[in-house]
Amino acid sequence: MAEITLPVIITAVADSDLEGFISGTLYSQGWNVIYRALDTASLLGHLNQLDSSQKEVVLIFSPDLPGISPEIVSTLRGKVKQVIGFSVDGRTFEDFPSVLPRPEDATALIALVRGFVRTPLLRSQFSTRDVKRRAKIIAIASPAGSSGCTTIAINLAMELSILGHETSLLDADVRRPSIATLLSLHGLDSESTPRLVAPNMYVGEFSRAKVPGLNVYMDGFLEKFDFVVVDLGSIEGLEDSLTDRRWTSSLIHWSCDNADELWLMGKADVLGIVRMEKLFRNFTQINIRAKLCLLLNMRAVGRKGSDQEKRFLSVSATMKPHRIFTLPKDLGAVTGAESARSALVEVNTRSPIRKAIVKLAVEVAS
Repeated sequence: MAEITLPVIITAVADSDLEGFISGTLYSQGWNVIYRALDTASLLGHLNQLDSSQKEVVLIFSPDLPGISPEIVSTLRGKVKQVIGFSVDGRTFEDFPSVLPRPEDATALIALVRGFVRTPLLRSQFSTRDVKRRAKIIAIASPAGSSGCTTIAINLAMELSILGHETSLLDADVRRPSIATLLSLHGLDSESTPRLVAPNMYVGEFSRAKVPGLNVYMDGFLEKFDFVVVDLGSIEGLEDSLTDRRWTSSLIHWSCDNADELWLMGKADVLGIVRMEKLFRNFTQINIRAKLCLLLNMRAVGRKGSDQEKRFLSVSATMKPHRIFTLPKDLGAVTGAESARSALVEVNTRSPIRKAIVKLAVEVAS
């Protein structure tokens, strides 16, 4: 993935508490706050001095800025990449109907600004929607491919459905979708609603054609199901994906802002540890709503497995994860299920990996 630079920020907010909250929060996440205007005159003066290479900026203003007017805001929209307005102390401003309420916390602010950067025309349309949420969302991802995300996602969703929960499995690895192949579900990518494949078990696939209606598409999952298991696949370059406007990043962005839990899974071999360390460093620079959980996959038996687990836990200590899971190495059962194009419960109910996922599902559902 090519390097994507975080957008630079200009604030134009008279209220010092609100301005300090905005600039301090974004700066702490690695965003570059290049100017903090005290009035409209100084704001316009600074914008006129920017050369063309510096005009990819996001302007955050409030209607209490001295000299500001709807006409000036309209002019500013042609000078910068995006203009976002926040109200002060809950006050309403009739002349500025597009101004948003002050975000309740740092996480909400970051998610909102990221959303404007990625989908500026759609964000305001969906930001105030009141969706009745029923589902618990679990997104599963890894720092690189071939870590077992899809296998775990398929079998976790199946075990949740066996426990009696209405469950939907969503293939959101838009560059390398594989669930349809592994379960022999032909034409899944063209279907607008999830397909029923077993009692309580539905499967859907996110595709490029669904990007314009992402929020509406996902609202259907939130309202209908008890659990939604999202297979994100590799999220290498996560820090870029959260501000990248390419369609392939849409579900990563949505999951970070909407999932209840984001499971980061990896192996404890040399490359697996290095890749997890890199991903963990990225998480020290960003802020997301989802609770982070860690999953060590393919743990060996005996002393070797214990050593692997110690290494995995040592590199993840700074993350303070919400949960930590461990799954055993069981290549025979996994390969058998893949060959049969089915879940583990249909092929090898007594396998160690299947038993471990059953316990995992019970814990998630409790």
